Amino acid sequence: GMQTCAQRQGVRAFAAARPVRTTCVRVQANSGLVPLVESIQRDQMKTGLSKIAVGDSVRVGLAVVEAKGKTRTQKLDGVIIAEGSKGLSRNVTFRRIFQGVGVELTLPVHAPVVQSIELIKHGRVRRSKLYYLRDRLGKSAKLKSIVGAAKTKRDAQVAAAEAAMREEEAAIAAEAAARQAAAKAAEPAEEAAPAEEEAPAAEEAA
Repeated sequence: GMQTCAQRQGVRAFAAARPVRTTCVRVQANSGLVPLVESIQRDQMKTGLSKIAVGDSVRVGLAVVEAKGKTRTQKLDGVIIAEGSKGLSRNVTFRRIFQGVGVELTLPVHAPVVQSIELIKHGRVRRSKLYYLRDRLGKSAKLKSIVGAAKTKRDAQVAAAEAAMREEEAAIAAEAAARQAAAKAAEPAEEAAPAEEEAPAAEEAA
């Protein structure tokens, strides 16, 4: 028992004497990559999407590859029962009833397979996840529509959100155009530099 106690005290003394590791250098190194990653993700995100939320009835256009490499668009009607992630990795859980059987799809919004998402109507919900619809059948599985003053208020909120999205998309497009213009302006300067270095060499040879 005395030996065990001494060993414990020695371990505690060793742990207290160890220097504390700092992650300042790692944080500074990673912080420089964040703007680059965000800019790359913004360039790959879709623009002009409708503002959708949980409880909305939507019509999704999915790209289906058939024989001989032909691609067609399959339209599916259903309800958004959940949302996940943000930005480029944003996804929605889409539920529809097919021949009396509930089918759910997790759709990445910005993926090429999702060609379009059209809003049909807003549903009246009070939850962020509508998983309870899995246990409902028939009319009980349908969500009530927003009507009256609530519908007017919701439409105004959606219009404001879509306007903000359009402004953000315009700002992103302007930033991308500025980056491309700066890159093109830098190319002639880089090409002119070797020519200036070759000129003194030719004079020395003469």
